[in-house]
Amino acid sequence: MIQKVLLLVLTACCITGYAQADPKNSPFNRSNVKTIKVVAPEWEGYTNPDGSGLYWQVLKKIYEPAGVHVKYSNVPWNRAMKMVTRYSLYNAIVGEYLDTEEEGLIFPDYPIDVEYMSVLTTKSRNLPWNGTGSLAGKNVGWIKDYDVIPPEERNFTLHEFRTTAQGIEMLEAGEIDYMIDEWDEISQAVVESGRDMTAYVMNEMPEGTDVYVAFADSDISRVLIDIYNERIQALYRDGTLKAIYESSDSDIPKTGFNDIQ
Repeated sequence: MIQKVLLLVLTACCITGYAQADPKNSPFNRSNVKTIKVVAPEWEGYTNPDGSGLYWQVLKKIYEPAGVHVKYSNVPWNRAMKMVTRYSLYNAIVGEYLDTEEEGLIFPDYPIDVEYMSVLTTKSRNLPWNGTGSLAGKNVGWIKDYDVIPPEERNFTLHEFRTTAQGIEMLEAGEIDYMIDEWDEISQAVVESGRDMTAYVMNEMPEGTDVYVAFADSDISRVLIDIYNERIQALYRDGTLKAIYESSDSDIPKTGFNDIQ
């Protein structure tokens, strides 16, 4: 009986150790990886709970013709990230910035979208906006763990907050001069707070940031990434990808795609 228990323990250890295994000796390949489990917050028009939305549609077009069923879930960001990197409950999270030093994540070659962040300030402050140079010497806030501007380029004091609603409160209290977040998140938070959007001035950051489907660092993910890179090129070539993005009033990201022949 003891020998059987030890065998079960050793088997479990081997299974959980696949992320560190040599890919050449991996038991996973395209013939036996049949499901991808993807998680993201609910973003209207991108990751709708009913399976519609740009990101879900792109992933279905990539994987399902290749025989891989897409299972999707909507979970708040911080919890979703832990479910991918710490608990291995999902294969990937959608909407992450490219950060090859982020522990527990690996990335495909091609982004899924470009995110343009908005800059909010109160109209009563009458602060100028001449691009990111206007942030110099100011108090600037954004969501914790966002990396909107690299640390070496920050000539302002950063104040992080956990929710967009909290950022609005900090802006109203004068704790920050500018708040940077996604336009949809800002507008929703302002409406839910009962405030009037006309009390604010909204500007757009000059450069967009690529966002990716970020995968758990595992051998299964490496198979899924190979499929992603191969299939998204095919969808780009035959015009399918363009049709999906146009139907969502979005543009295909430029990174990598302009080099596809």
